[in-house]
Amino acid sequence: MSEGLLQAYFKRKAKQERVYWRKIKFEGQRGCPDCLIAFEGRIVLVELKRPDKRGRLSELQKKQIKRLTDAGIEAHVIDSKDGIDAIIKDITTPRNRQIKHS
Repeated sequence: MSEGLLQAYFKRKAKQERVYWRKIKFEGQRGCPDCLIAFEGRIVLVELKRPDKRGRLSELQKKQIKRLTDAGIEAHVIDSKDGIDAIIKDITTPRNRQIKHS
C-alpha cells in the first residue's frame, strides 16, 4: 500500500468517526507532520509513512517531531491502517476533562 492510499484511508476513517482531518504544510519548514486531526478540542499531528517499512523518518523529521512534542504538542508517526484505527479510537475516547474555574 502506498502512502497516498494510507492517507485516503485516514481521511475516510476520520470522516466516518466525525474527526476533523486536514492535510497540512508548515510554511517555510520542512520535516513537519503532514496531517492534523482534531476532536472535541484535542489536536493531534500525524506523520504518515509507507506501510512497507521503506518509508522512514528523516533526521530532520525526527528533530521536528521532537521539537513539537517538547512544546507539548501531540505528534505521532503512523505507518498502518491499524495505527490509524488506534489514533482515531484514542482521540474519540472521552477523557476526564475537568475545566477549572477561577
